[in-house]
Amino acid sequence: MNPQYELTFRQGFCKVLIGSRNLFVVWCHKKEEKITMSKFISVLVAALVFASCTKKKEEDVYVMGFTPAESAETVMTNGNVITDIIKKKTGIKIKAYVASDYTALIEALRGGTVHFAWLAPFGLVLAEKRAGAKVLLKSVRNGKPYFYSCIFVRSDKPYKTIQDLKGRNIAWVDPASASGFIVPKASLINDGIEVDKFFGKQIFAGGHDSVLLGVMNGSVDAGATFTNDPDGQSGPWNMLNASKPEFKDKVKVIYVSKPIPNDTFSTSDKFNADHADIVEKVTNVIKDMDKEPEGKKALHDLYRIDGMIPAKSEEFEVLRKAATKLDVEVGKKK
Repeated sequence: MNPQYELTFRQGFCKVLIGSRNLFVVWCHKKEEKITMSKFISVLVAALVFASCTKKKEEDVYVMGFTPAESAETVMTNGNVITDIIKKKTGIKIKAYVASDYTALIEALRGGTVHFAWLAPFGLVLAEKRAGAKVLLKSVRNGKPYFYSCIFVRSDKPYKTIQDLKGRNIAWVDPASASGFIVPKASLINDGIEVDKFFGKQIFAGGHDSVLLGVMNGSVDAGATFTNDPDGQSGPWNMLNASKPEFKDKVKVIYVSKPIPNDTFSTSDKFNADHADIVEKVTNVIKDMDKEPEGKKALHDLYRIDGMIPAKSEEFEVLRKAATKLDVEVGKKK
């Protein structure tokens, strides 16, 4: 046995050895001395408390989940910067995790394997029903806590309006993406378009960067994604790592939605109830992260965020209505 810690009661004949997994008690008897039961119990209790604290310290690592807005490698790198800042500020150990898609992140939150989650707006609505999510903060970009959905095409194509896309192929982001599916599809239905009959083929690309590349390389004729302004000037074509300088001039936005609440930072009701102090400390660090250069850069690199502000569940009612329009059952797994 190679114990990690050793306690010796030198007045008597008791030595306590603590291994990494178990507690070992070894007697070191001296014939001429005796030890009282009370002394032995005192040593044993101290050792047990010490072992318990050591084990607890080893297990107190929480998980923060991120959505794959672009490549998983890029998001993981930026996510690690966020968790490192939190550890530096609070001492709380957090491991970054990038889910394969929005639904996987929600399931991880529901199962308790993820304790904090950066959720897209509609992802939050789903997570509230499926995982008991509790929204903490929402992002701010260009001074606004909201953004827009858009449908775009290549600028060298003849499409000028949505009607020009009849029979053409379109790429959505993900079934739980507000700007990349829920809002644009619901809006088209509101405009009287039977979406499932209107387009030639519909695919889910899995990420905003994949939608962008699909349109750029001609795999699809149009794509749905986000934009930060009603004119469609700022979007994946000039914000993601997959972007290239020439993309901005090669993109033509032909549809822009009404405002959508920005993406969120959330936890679960259960984790908040059990670890309110942890949630408060982590939330405060992220809320104040834009006040220092390192934190400001970390937020920008992660999801092009300028800052984070408090959020309330009712602010996302517009997405619940959009989900109803699409007959999306947010209370059930899809």
